[in-house]
Amino acid sequence: MEEEKYIGYIKYEGKLVKEGLMDARKQAKALLGFDSALRYFIGKQAPDFRNLDFEIPVRIKKGSWELLIPETVADWGQAGLGLVVTAYFAKAAQKMAEKDFSDFGITDLFKNAIAALQWFVKIGTHMKSLTVSPFKNTKFTDDNTSVGIQNSEGEYLYVPKNMLDLYYSCNPKLLEKLAENIEDGRELKIGTIIEGKTYEVRVSNSEKAIFCKQKIELEEDVLFPELVHGKDVVLDGEVTRENKTSNSMGFKYGEHILTAYPKSGNIVPYKPLLFLKCRLYGRVDRLDEKGRNDARRPKLVFSHLESLEHEYSDDLFR
Repeated sequence: MEEEKYIGYIKYEGKLVKEGLMDARKQAKALLGFDSALRYFIGKQAPDFRNLDFEIPVRIKKGSWELLIPETVADWGQAGLGLVVTAYFAKAAQKMAEKDFSDFGITDLFKNAIAALQWFVKIGTHMKSLTVSPFKNTKFTDDNTSVGIQNSEGEYLYVPKNMLDLYYSCNPKLLEKLAENIEDGRELKIGTIIEGKTYEVRVSNSEKAIFCKQKIELEEDVLFPELVHGKDVVLDGEVTRENKTSNSMGFKYGEHILTAYPKSGNIVPYKPLLFLKCRLYGRVDRLDEKGRNDARRPKLVFSHLESLEHEYSDDLFR
């Protein structure tokens, strides 16, 4: 069977998805966010298609979690596979599909929509804001098809005029749901595939605040500043989860769930403590991905976990 080819995608990459895994709520948020953003740009190009009922394939593989748009997107309307749910839209889809390889059709709608998402990211990261409009000190290319916009450092980004027009109409929160999943160890990438070549933009954790300010502002304060990097601690809390992939456990302390790693590197002996109140003996780790010891959220490396509940009160897991 011939391998499916794609015209574009969004994906999350990094150590937090190194096995292709992501929390179910984060996956749902990504699906809704991508669907909403893609549908918005399709509707701006062809208002009759604002209510398209299309499916988005998901591919999970080692190293990333991806949402993909296949090259056969135009066939969905022709084959009646769920692209359009009413007779009116079915007729419109057929009309556009007839033009798909000659002028402008369904495939072009999706290609342009993904490209518009990329330019939304490029402009936002260039300006370090999504609220700068109208732009000052703009420049135009000779044919006036590209507009140069200047950021606070005096640097110019040249944007196709049709993409800038789409950007002007956007809600600054367009990518909020997708950006909320970004954190250290998981970055967002949006890609287009043109004639076999991939063109990709990315949003790292340092740029997350541009696209979902409210979420970032709530998380700016250092969590538990008294838990200093390298400090030995004894903490009472609750074991809330286990993660076989990262050999870690969730430890609820002071209404927050911290990631806790057994010093031995093996979580199996501690599984009986899942969902129990426990006392943790360990050391604080605040190293971030750049090797600095000032991470906002501390991690814990423990040598012992002791149950504080009656049925296991005599047990000390080592």
